[in-house]
Amino acid sequence: MPTISDVAKRAGVSQVTVSRVINNAGNVKKETRIRVAQAIEELGYVPSGVAKSLRLKRTKTLALIVPDIQNAFWTTVARGVEDAAQSRGYSIFLCNTDENAGKQRHYLEVVVSQRVDGVIIAPCDNNPENLSLLRRRQVPTVVMDRYVNDWDVDTVMGDSISASRALVKHLISLGHERIAMISGPLTTSTSTDRILGYRLALAESGLPYDPELIRTGEYRSISGERLTHQLLASDKRPTAIFAANNVIALGVIDALEAHRIRVPEDMALVCFDDLPNTSRLFPFLTVAVQPAYDLGANAAQLMLSRLESEHPLPSRGVVLPSRLVIRHSCGSTLASPDLPTLSLPSRNSAYERIELVKPLTPDERDLLSSLPDNGNAIVFRNRISITDYEKPDAGRITAALQFEQVDRVPHAEFSLSDSFLTRQAAGFKSNGGNHNHMNHGVTPDESVGFARRVGLDAVICDFSHHGQPGASPDDVCQTAGRRITGWSDFDLLEKPVVVADQLNKLEHYLLAADGANVGVFVGFDSFFDCALRAVGDDHTRQLFSDRFFFERLLDIFLAHQERVMQAVCDRFADDISFVLVRDAIANDAGPLLPVEQLEKVYVRRMQRLIAPAKDHGLSVAISTPGAIVSLLPTLKQIGFDIIHPASVDGEDIRALADLWPEDMVFAGGMPADLLRDGSPEDVEQQVRDLYVHWVPRKGYIFGVSGVISDETPPENYLAMTQALHQYCRDGQPGIAAVSISAADSFQQTQQLAG
Repeated sequence: MPTISDVAKRAGVSQVTVSRVINNAGNVKKETRIRVAQAIEELGYVPSGVAKSLRLKRTKTLALIVPDIQNAFWTTVARGVEDAAQSRGYSIFLCNTDENAGKQRHYLEVVVSQRVDGVIIAPCDNNPENLSLLRRRQVPTVVMDRYVNDWDVDTVMGDSISASRALVKHLISLGHERIAMISGPLTTSTSTDRILGYRLALAESGLPYDPELIRTGEYRSISGERLTHQLLASDKRPTAIFAANNVIALGVIDALEAHRIRVPEDMALVCFDDLPNTSRLFPFLTVAVQPAYDLGANAAQLMLSRLESEHPLPSRGVVLPSRLVIRHSCGSTLASPDLPTLSLPSRNSAYERIELVKPLTPDERDLLSSLPDNGNAIVFRNRISITDYEKPDAGRITAALQFEQVDRVPHAEFSLSDSFLTRQAAGFKSNGGNHNHMNHGVTPDESVGFARRVGLDAVICDFSHHGQPGASPDDVCQTAGRRITGWSDFDLLEKPVVVADQLNKLEHYLLAADGANVGVFVGFDSFFDCALRAVGDDHTRQLFSDRFFFERLLDIFLAHQERVMQAVCDRFADDISFVLVRDAIANDAGPLLPVEQLEKVYVRRMQRLIAPAKDHGLSVAISTPGAIVSLLPTLKQIGFDIIHPASVDGEDIRALADLWPEDMVFAGGMPADLLRDGSPEDVEQQVRDLYVHWVPRKGYIFGVSGVISDETPPENYLAMTQALHQYCRDGQPGIAAVSISAADSFQQTQQLAG
């Protein structure tokens, strides 16, 4: 195997020079670099990863330690961690403890000796002494799924208490009063939390708590089987059983089958976590589903952000919600003659209802605290409240979207397409007059810094493909050198951005905005818009004519966008102002498809995309160009709260609003061409005229109806913002001033934080 010495000899340089070339250091001539690179290629030299890690004090490895890799839940968690880590060049050591403290201790000794950069662990129990090696060596650690007592560390958890409560309350609503629970070991927080949720549901329903109906063992199938036999042999035979995880549920089913007890006719059954491999073909079990992949992705994101941060970060706690999936095993279909019970329904006809499990309210937490051994508390965050009108305040956005009075017009801006303009508007000097597009995006700190300078109440964290630095729509929607024109092209689509990277980006925005009173809202591309850009103008007619090809392409884009939307809303719903979807469902002549056809291919998919935001009570905006009057009923049916007709003028905005009084929020009103070509006096007058027309009606969103281009004079932009602050305040009705655009906005507005 060639060495660095061999390379140096072949290139006629020193080993130090070879090292500099390999590490891309400075002070090496171009000719020398070329000569060294040729020597490396000719010899097939591979730099030593061990040596490099010793120099950098990094191994680019993480340890993932889980209790049961055979459980599909942990397999999915591991995939979430691996996807995120691999995207940043990290490798994963996967360790399986089998819920054994001795085995866990051995793995910890091994991974620490291997100098991993960090450990992500679902510990066997809540005893901090069993993780003392990590604490003594100060190994960056993320604890997931389970709490560890007396350790202030990054954590990612599911909301076990709320989900357990939801499952038991559902059984109670079906008439069950004797509900048994089979749980894991009491040394794990998941077990104690799920028992607490069980007890809370009983207390809220006025049912007595009977300790004999709770059996604890291990998170294993054999444990579920053994404890079920015990329950059935007791004098207090239940009518329903709640299994604390999916593996226990399998053991419960084995025991019930041995006793010839039918589910759900003779015994109702619910459990925590789904069985994805079986539920896909046989959707039978009623479950509380945790977002397993997102649990792993969030854990990796917390770890990577800590490793890559230049400053110490406080410990962070993430609580992800669960979803109640109601199927057959609880007995909910028994009363309906139209629905099957134990027959094997097809996937399309199977009964299934999914509900987001909301966190506990303050009253519910008070009731929980009155129960003995109430375990770990969940921390809840509050929204920002309204403050003085001269300062940024995310509360203005929230109030305007709720048709409430605000002290001045809220203002959020993300249609600026050129960094030169924004620097001039914020009082920066130009760098030689060169205001070409920049080659990387604005940072969160720069966005928030700009917002504070000009009084913006919110900034956007853009998840759109064209919002990613260095990526154009063609980079994402094209294959290697050609458009998507047939079924064979699907496999060549570029891999989407890793979910953990998106979460990391949003966390940075929220950290930058924390304490600045600046809100953050998120923007997504639509699957429909992505499909149109993927095929290109030349093949759009073919796209619409081949419905099966069209719908398959839509579903490919929807799958990723839906995953990101759910991950973002599940974790950050309490912290963001609203959600924006960019689309292109119309042009100046009207809708791109007949309304009837659009309803067939668009409505259901868009409802799926925005469902996580709606579940969490977030307002959802759509920004689309073209004439959309005929689409308003459809957009309302889908669930959009805010409409932004990006290419219509102010008069059209008022006409649209008159058609839907006090029903939807509309954005727009400032024509982009007026902002570009008019005088500052023209711009100011437009703001005054629009405000006068809009005073009688709340729920307008003032903004630019198109892209603020690099030809827009900075003085016009300043005239607009100053007019908003001067004329649109002093207790007048709520008019939100949010400039929403499909522009590639933040990619060009760097260097604003100074």
